[in-house]
Amino acid sequence: MTVLMIVLSILMIVCGVDCMVTPVETFASLGWIAGAAVVVAGVSAIFRYAAGRDGRSVWELVGGIAGVLFGGFLLVNVFAQFATNMVIAYAAAVWLVIYGITGIAEALKLRRINQELPNELRTAGWLVVMLLGAATAVLGVVCIFQPMITILSVGMLIGASILISGIKTLILSIQIIRAK
Repeated sequence: MTVLMIVLSILMIVCGVDCMVTPVETFASLGWIAGAAVVVAGVSAIFRYAAGRDGRSVWELVGGIAGVLFGGFLLVNVFAQFATNMVIAYAAAVWLVIYGITGIAEALKLRRINQELPNELRTAGWLVVMLLGAATAVLGVVCIFQPMITILSVGMLIGASILISGIKTLILSIQIIRAK
């Protein structure tokens, strides 16, 4: 489990750096990615309906068709993609605030665990996790109140958040290994 966390943290760090290197492409692709995801979900619902015999509902079929139509609309309509990008940008800002607060809570828990360890095993990793959580929350607040900055830099912000999450997960993984 810990090895998987380390591998995932390294993958998050790489993906975060990639998003930061190509922020415009990251932002521009959000609406398209959302449309593709809705189409896939719609097709999946249609297949589930077609494969089911007992207990299937026509509403699953209707929902699947609606998903394919709406997702297809997002895929071909640039204005719908832009509107989706804006909603995602604001949702990401709120998520950053919440994620930052949970990072601070994780740091406080890690601090309590760290205090129970022998002196030679104690680290300041909890403080780094707390600072990263606070930075993430502040970043979210800035994004909420400065929408143009958010629009212009959401790819960079998503990349930074993924990078911070990767670093935090790596630190937590190392702490877990040391505590064992």
